Amino acid sequence: VWSKMAQSSSKPKRSIVSTSCVSSVLMGLYVVMACFNLYALMYPLSRIDLSTTPPEGFVNPLWSKEEKIQMKIYLSKKKSFDKSLLMNEFDEDENTDVRTTDDHTTMLWGVGVSQSSMSKSFLLTTSDCRDITTCGSEDDPSMRQAISWLDEAEKQMLEDKGVISTLSGAGQGIESTSLLLSLYEAIVTQIRRILEVLSLVDETNAANSGGNKGLLERSIIHLPRNSSMWTALLGNSTVYVHVVVAREQYNLIDAKNLNDAVSAIGRASNSHSLLLGKVGLVKHDEPNHITKPKRILLDDLVYCVRKYILQDKSQEFPPWDMEHSQPEYYETYNIAQRMKEKHQGYPFFKPEVAIKYLIDEDSYPMNLAHVSGMELVRVGKSQFHPSTIAHIPALHVDEIGLTSEKYIPLNQSISSLPLRISFDRSDVEEDDYVHRSTATAGGISPARWRLLSHLSQAIESQKELGFDQSDIDDLRRLIADTNVTLLGITVLASALHLLFEFLTFKNEVSFWRNNKDLTGLSVRSLFLDMIGQCVILLFLIEKDSSLLMTIPSACGVLIAMWKCKRASGLTLVKADSSKAASRWNYIPRLLGFEVRATRLESMTKATENSKRTSKDDLQALTMECDRIATSALSKFLVPLVVSYALYSFVSEEHSGWYSWFITTASSAVYALGFALMCPQLFLNYKLKSVAHLPWTVLCYKSVNTCEFPYHF
Repeated sequence: VWSKMAQSSSKPKRSIVSTSCVSSVLMGLYVVMACFNLYALMYPLSRIDLSTTPPEGFVNPLWSKEEKIQMKIYLSKKKSFDKSLLMNEFDEDENTDVRTTDDHTTMLWGVGVSQSSMSKSFLLTTSDCRDITTCGSEDDPSMRQAISWLDEAEKQMLEDKGVISTLSGAGQGIESTSLLLSLYEAIVTQIRRILEVLSLVDETNAANSGGNKGLLERSIIHLPRNSSMWTALLGNSTVYVHVVVAREQYNLIDAKNLNDAVSAIGRASNSHSLLLGKVGLVKHDEPNHITKPKRILLDDLVYCVRKYILQDKSQEFPPWDMEHSQPEYYETYNIAQRMKEKHQGYPFFKPEVAIKYLIDEDSYPMNLAHVSGMELVRVGKSQFHPSTIAHIPALHVDEIGLTSEKYIPLNQSISSLPLRISFDRSDVEEDDYVHRSTATAGGISPARWRLLSHLSQAIESQKELGFDQSDIDDLRRLIADTNVTLLGITVLASALHLLFEFLTFKNEVSFWRNNKDLTGLSVRSLFLDMIGQCVILLFLIEKDSSLLMTIPSACGVLIAMWKCKRASGLTLVKADSSKAASRWNYIPRLLGFEVRATRLESMTKATENSKRTSKDDLQALTMECDRIATSALSKFLVPLVVSYALYSFVSEEHSGWYSWFITTASSAVYALGFALMCPQLFLNYKLKSVAHLPWTVLCYKSVNTCEFPYHF
């Protein structure tokens, strides 16, 4: 073994211009260009010499930073904002937190915005529930689920998450889902609980501190089941949330009657002091939430025993006949499948509306004013606006983090729906955290808004390339739950991850292509690894997993198969009728062929030769140790796998026998996959050396594993 190491070290040096070198350079250029373009997108004036532009050539902001503004939010069936939306506002009782409407519009919220973040929760219900504290006591599953959703959402917003809150408060977006930050959060939480147990921290004061952040306001919006808005929600239509923002001097929320409100909005609009925004609350998408009907497979076995052995015919239909055992769910599943085939959308409700008030304080040259993304308006010529053109703030509804699992499926059994609306502005700075009550506390900057808008369009375009909604959701989580700095690090880490994956693949193929000696290498481990990867691929296909997971898994299976073929020398040859057929050659023999492991056979013959060399002895030791280790491993794993399979068979629901088999097998591979390297470890121990291993491949794999634990 040591002589082989000396021979390998004496090999001629490779050329500097290699595949690894070229791929590394190309990946480096890609990362540099990507970061350069993203920075230019976020800060379009960074490469512009503004000193050459005269004052009258600039487009300046019309609104000032920390502008005092007022906001009103309406829930309406109407798509456009007009005078009719204001009528219902002045017919409602202002002395109660419960509002009833049978019209097409109701006002949800009206407030002066002086904080960086505000939030309010609403319960849209058909039940005649007049008290928020007693609504949950009703025997209505839909009501309980809606209240539970609001409770959980508000609890998450009011929790102090240490560094995660700091990142959010920096105005850079939502907290990161990095593994390190999640670990930090868990450690801080556990330390706080230990200190409370040891009485080093006053739990009452901690609770009061959390309460000082302010319990989120919650209102009940009573919508009769026959009202036009509720009918639109449950029908093939939608309702809209309209947002109206105006400067404080126009007294938008102080209007006493309809005429005053219309006059205030008209004056604000004429002076470009009015901002309008809207978002639909119903999205039509594929019904992926409806899975195949499931059952306990033990019932199938019991049914067969009773009917065919005990001749008991009391049970008319078998458990696997879902049309009779689960008729309602079976019909719903069939409807969903037909909708998928016809590419029809299923209605989903959006329970979160995150409104961002964005103001850009930069001045842009007239020929580049469009890159700001803000609306341009014409104003009178003045000292502040010599170009007679100005840009005004924007209202942005942030939906990039609203992934498919957050949507609520709509059907006729729904009687209550939760709705949480947050309003964030990035131009107000607060030293105290007590008013930060939203997950996005502090809003987003114009630079991040431009980045998110660009990435949103890029994500939606992926549907045309065949990506599923789950693929797009993965990208949405990556973008929405990561601040700008960590997003840049993620782009770099992802590029390096792809580079190391390619280098691992390239060096592994090169190792096995040039390998002429199996001494110290466990061929059985290769076959076990291939079987495990095949099981994982079949499991991903069974669960309709995203292409981002299925395609890499399929590539891994192909590589594993090629390695097994290369290591064992599997070939298809004409059958030799003089020799007995092995178990795996029964079917090929019917066609006149048989599968033979020529490389392993040659090793076996060499070890049986009377004139064996030291190399043959090492190969014999390798094969024997490989056989012993695999046999011992099977004695350990088989009882565990069988026990879990029986438990799953008796206690867990599955859509069918194949689903049970592949789910159980994949669970065993995930849980006991580490044991598959035991044969190779046993060989290393017996040979007292690891020089025979593909060290370049192992180094790339170790770096890829250690440096990128955050991935999906």
